This record gives sequence, structure tokens and C-alpha cells, in this order.
Amino acid sequence: MSYTAHMSYQNAAINTADRGKLVVMVYDHCIQWCDRALDAKTDLEKRSHAIAKIQAGLTELTCALDLERGGDIARNLWRLYEFMTWTLTQCIMTRSDKGIPHIRHMLSELRSAWQIAADEVRRNQPGLVNGQTKSLALVG
Repeated sequence: MSYTAHMSYQNAAINTADRGKLVVMVYDHCIQWCDRALDAKTDLEKRSHAIAKIQAGLTELTCALDLERGGDIARNLWRLYEFMTWTLTQCIMTRSDKGIPHIRHMLSELRSAWQIAADEVRRNQPGLVNGQTKSLALVG
């Protein structure tokens, strides 16, 4: 598949996804870049690039939180994303990949939870998925 075709496919997937699916897609992005960071081994430039991609995904997740309506869950996710970002910054500063497996594990667990929640909303509250309501409790 050509790069242009791949980008068209990816843009179509993003533009047609509901909010729950978009959150899961960002988690997938972060997990994929964790794997790339770990695969970089001693290539510090590749690892730093991969970590920057993970941090960009975490920024997206943080910005999607609705701290007013999301209550304690949204605030705790914000703290967790902040911790992950800090840990990844430490990996860059210490030239180590020591914290990345732990971050990847946390992201995988959260991704699974979001997938379950999004599927539940699709089943029980289709109006949220179809855009009849402006946002989910945690996603703005």
C-alpha cells in the first residue's frame, strides 16, 4: 500500500470514529510507540523520537479529559498521564528505557478498560455515539 493510500485510509478511520474509538486509537498509538522505543535499544535518537510520540499521545488524552463532568476518574487519569509523561522524560534524561515497559503495561490496561467502556456505551446509549450528545463524561 502506498503512503498516500495509507494516510487516506488512516484519515478516514479517524474521521468516522466515535469518541470512544478515538480514545482507544490514541492508546494504540502510544502502545505502538512504546514498542518502538523498546526496540530502539541503544539508538538514543530513535528512542527519544518514540518517547516524544508517546508523550504527544498522552497530551491528546489529557486534553480530552473533561475535569468538570468526569469527577474523580478524570482527575485521577490526569494524574496518571502526568506521571507517565514525567517517567518518560526521566527515560530521556537518563538515557534509559527502564520505565517504558511499566508505562506500556499501564497504557494497555487503560486501553482495555476504555474499549470495554466504549463498547458498553455503544450498546446502551447509542445517542452518545451518534453525536446526539456533545461529549462523554470523561472525553471533551
